[in-house]
Amino acid sequence: MSELYRQHWTHPGPFETESGATIESPVTAYETWGQLGNANAVLLTTGLSPSAHVASHGPEDEPGWWETMVGPGKSIDTDRWFVVCANVLGGCYGSTGPASIDPKTDRRYRLDFPIISLRDIVGLQHALLEHLGVRRLRAVVGSSMGGMVALEYATMFPDSVERLVAISASGMTHPFAIALRRVQRRAVMLDPAWRGGDYYDQGQPAAGLSLAREIGTISYRSDLEWTGRFGRDWRDGELFSFDGRFEIESYLQHQGEKYPQSYDANSYLYLSRAMDLHDLSRDRGGLAQAVSRITARPLIIGVESDVLIPPFEIEELAQAFADAGRPADVRMVDVDTGHDSFLLHPEMFGPPIQAHLGE
Repeated sequence: MSELYRQHWTHPGPFETESGATIESPVTAYETWGQLGNANAVLLTTGLSPSAHVASHGPEDEPGWWETMVGPGKSIDTDRWFVVCANVLGGCYGSTGPASIDPKTDRRYRLDFPIISLRDIVGLQHALLEHLGVRRLRAVVGSSMGGMVALEYATMFPDSVERLVAISASGMTHPFAIALRRVQRRAVMLDPAWRGGDYYDQGQPAAGLSLAREIGTISYRSDLEWTGRFGRDWRDGELFSFDGRFEIESYLQHQGEKYPQSYDANSYLYLSRAMDLHDLSRDRGGLAQAVSRITARPLIIGVESDVLIPPFEIEELAQAFADAGRPADVRMVDVDTGHDSFLLHPEMFGPPIQAHLGE
């Protein structure tokens, strides 16, 4: 995937993580769109799986993961905004992660890579922006894990952000998501090919990572969408056998099998755990006290059918802003496509984001 990256930046010297561990000169892979001007920078923060390639750079370039939203004349208009998107610390698309070479040992980190938090991801991205000459952001915008990162960014660096957009993100991770991700990690770690994280010379623990992805995919949509899209349609094989498949089983199998072709299993473990640790209130006196630090104008978008970040978590976050005396603009999108709706319905997410950036 390295061909997708136009630029890399190396942090000058050791980077200290929230746990107290240090990473020597971590690298951040990133891309930019548009031209940096006066207070026109927008940081896009990614979810678990996407790279920094959020949009194409021209007709010859391959589409990015939010191509419908980012580009000239689009909701996040790169003719107006200088857009930065970085691969996260711990990832596997060019930034330093467990598959990277540890300069202290000249070997891959593997599980010697320290457990990281979303606050570590934010700290390194803030340092990148300073390197790029961005002193203040017009907005930080993120969805899913990226929404959590956006919330942390606005909390950690309140003087650096004017607007905040958090999509399908909570103020803290709740037990359902923690439980789900534990099962996903166990699927990877129980695969004999995982080898305690030391599998790079033998190949990915593909079976475990595929199963983890199938489990996660179930939570990215909703039962309403699964029913409307697949129903009880039969795909192939004998009805009275374990080899026969419903259409929904075939879909999940396809999603699972393609994931190990592009994503590193150890990065999956580390970033999954970082999401579990997400809690704006940690060491800040509670959720309302935490968001009271935020000076950026907040836009919070949730999805009625989201089972991973259900409406009550959006309400909890909105209430914290209200209790802090900083009411957020809250939008609930009523579609059947669940957590992944921000990827599928630009007509519903684009206008409020565009308006919030441009107000």
